[in-house]
Amino acid sequence: MNLPVVVDITIGLVFIYLIFSVLASEIQELIATCLQWRAKHLKNSIELLLAGGSETEESDITKAKNLVQKLYHDPLINTLNQQAKDKVERQFREITKSIDKKGLGEKQSGPSYLPSETFAITLLDTLKIPQLINHVKHPSDEFKTNLHMILGFYKELKTGINDQNSESYKTIQTIYGDIDQKFIDFVNKELPNDVPDNLIKSLAVIAQRSRIKIGDLIEEMNQFKNEVETWFDRSMERASGVYKRNAKGVAIIIGISIAILTNTDTFHLVKRLSQDSVIRSTITQSAIKGSDYIKDPETRREIEKLLENASIPIGWQNINQQFELLDTKDSNSRNVLLIRSWQVFKLICGWIVSGLAIAMGAPFWFDILNKVINVRNAGPKPVAYTKDQPSQK
Repeated sequence: MNLPVVVDITIGLVFIYLIFSVLASEIQELIATCLQWRAKHLKNSIELLLAGGSETEESDITKAKNLVQKLYHDPLINTLNQQAKDKVERQFREITKSIDKKGLGEKQSGPSYLPSETFAITLLDTLKIPQLINHVKHPSDEFKTNLHMILGFYKELKTGINDQNSESYKTIQTIYGDIDQKFIDFVNKELPNDVPDNLIKSLAVIAQRSRIKIGDLIEEMNQFKNEVETWFDRSMERASGVYKRNAKGVAIIIGISIAILTNTDTFHLVKRLSQDSVIRSTITQSAIKGSDYIKDPETRREIEKLLENASIPIGWQNINQQFELLDTKDSNSRNVLLIRSWQVFKLICGWIVSGLAIAMGAPFWFDILNKVINVRNAGPKPVAYTKDQPSQK
């Protein structure tokens, strides 16, 4: 087998993988849209962030979920959710929600992306941190008040403010000055109950790091908000990596499923392409002409029609060729059984290899195809020109 034949076989394999990768990507995108994978993953990631990670107490996880529900009802985040309004769309959402009963909780849909600034403003407003700062009364020179102190006693406010004989009440007086009925009503009615302990600890650490000037709460609050945005962005980067890994696992499942349903056996493909010059030439020419296969739907349809007319070694009609006829005159069928078992094993391995290749994605195979075609043509295709359009160097 000479080098041009090897290159043509490679082009044929890559082009077939490209076709099925486009199909797999469309299927995965359809599933992700219908089941709202991105929106659910975003919400779950925020819940884990507020709870302090997955390895926390169940009570903190429950509190985080309740707090996230409040965040998602905030107008700033709620406006990012373009929920279905038409009757057909709402019925479709009901069907998808019946498939996944847990879904997004009370809402039928949720945002797939959340800006860090929106998250920081919404979280701090839900925890009433800016309002708490407004209640601070001119702290004494001996005991300067800062965000770290305010957050450190955040969880003790509701219990301490109602017990004037407690040490917590004295500390609250030190931070907020004279406690009036307005502040007591604010703490009892406005402060949320479902706040994870780990969230307050994390915010207190962020506040300690963001201290700029002791006593200047306004400037410290602005820096604190920026640090919360950075905290959220870094967490979402890790969450994005988790989503990509999960998506790659789904892509492998879809790829292997497509390989089995279409009987795309890589080993059989290599064998047929190496033996049949007509099929090899047809696929190679289609690949060369189909450089815009992904971007141009019209080109895609023309190539698929051309490939349908050729006897491409894909589909269950080729199963007899994959299981070659054997001489069974020998009464001992042990050898026949071993050969058949090997053929089944090779077929399954061929499906797996094809599925893994399909899961690599259309952009990957599109780049590989262009590189291999350039190698075959010994360089890029020259630019066509006419007498009205001179050649470009």
